Amino acid sequence: MDWQSGRKLKDILNKRAWGIVAITLVARAAVCQPVLPAAGKERLYIGTYTSAASRGIYQSSLDLAAGTFGATNLAAIMGNPSFLALHPTAKFLYAVDEGGGSVMAFSAERSTGALTWLNQQPSGGAAPCHLVVDSAGKNLLVANYTGGSITVFPIQPDGQLGPATAHIQHPGSSPHAHCITLDAANRFALVCDLGLDRIYCYRFDSAQGTLTTNSVPWTSVPVGAGPRHLAMDPSYRRAYVICELNSTIIGYNYDPQVGVLNLFQTISSIPSGWNGINAAAEIAVHPSGKFLYASNRGYNSVAVFAVDEASGALKAVQQQAVGQTPRHFAIEPSGAFCLVANQDSDSILVYAIDPQNGTLTPSGQKLQISKPVCVLPIITQAPQPVMALRSLPAEAVEIDISKGLSSLTYQIYHAPALQSRLSWSLLATGMRGQTNFILTNVSSSGFFRANVLTNY
Repeated sequence: MDWQSGRKLKDILNKRAWGIVAITLVARAAVCQPVLPAAGKERLYIGTYTSAASRGIYQSSLDLAAGTFGATNLAAIMGNPSFLALHPTAKFLYAVDEGGGSVMAFSAERSTGALTWLNQQPSGGAAPCHLVVDSAGKNLLVANYTGGSITVFPIQPDGQLGPATAHIQHPGSSPHAHCITLDAANRFALVCDLGLDRIYCYRFDSAQGTLTTNSVPWTSVPVGAGPRHLAMDPSYRRAYVICELNSTIIGYNYDPQVGVLNLFQTISSIPSGWNGINAAAEIAVHPSGKFLYASNRGYNSVAVFAVDEASGALKAVQQQAVGQTPRHFAIEPSGAFCLVANQDSDSILVYAIDPQNGTLTPSGQKLQISKPVCVLPIITQAPQPVMALRSLPAEAVEIDISKGLSSLTYQIYHAPALQSRLSWSLLATGMRGQTNFILTNVSSSGFFRANVLTNY
């Protein structure tokens, strides 16, 4: 057995793609187990309300080995960047200015994360509060809360925002568009309108940057529920909506062919019998798809639910006490930690996630920052995967990747020799999150030299 760095392959491919980790495994034995590698690192962008001491967007980091924060600095001065979104290339960052009625574009320096202002556009309505970049990286979609409208902006090659290509005003006297989400195929946009108790569905054309009313234009929720945010499971087969005003979570099966939601469950985000004032806020599904999390402002908790794999049904598991007014939280991409932004206790707290049952345990780590209301974690150094190789009958080999992430894609390469100057051949590209590969041993030399690339 020989464990090597695969440096040449890494250096070559780093010229083509950002974020590649390469490791090499050579095995002659039936089973080969390498030593454990170091954990990864993530960059954090933090959106805030600037009514107190905060001045805009802040930047910090998270060490995935220890769950500790790095140094924090002011990344961009702007008013009320209450929600942030990253471009798929990670080259650009977008933020709402909730108080100013505009959206901002920034370039993000790859190595340091430093932000440089590019331009801004009026959001098309008062109090923009949520935005998303489409998976093609061509458009930014924005929800305007007080304005009760949604707007689409084209993203130029340099990251700047062009003039709006679509704008839809919701009807009535009190529309409040609070969230806009796209499905996996980039075909439909789902919009939670808290004021109208509806989840609107629009057909989305990424090439033209347009929205048109779907054949089933909306799904109604109970009167007074106040749908706030929507989270899809990793397979995009189910959608979960958190309702701010009645503290419930509604589960839907999602039909991606026609963009229709079909109800299967409603469950409370707070314990039964609690009669205090509460406003539910954020919702997220764990990268594994096994757990769902929801934050409560008033009860001041993050609720943990187990997700039934077959039906998607939720079962309450835990109410983890957090700081005051947890407006937002993020399950960072590795799925190891939950980062909770407590608006009124001026802190971001770290909770370790149990991979078996999803429960949260306070780590004791705390980032003090004024009025944090959005946390955006980004992988900058992926946890290096661990490969175990096992020979199988009929000239086959099994490669199993541990320390892998369900949000990443892995590629298996093979080299036919042990020489220092290697020629690598691609054997397999996994689906997102795939960590087990059964391959034909193409080597005739009695050994199998493999290399795994992590793409993020």
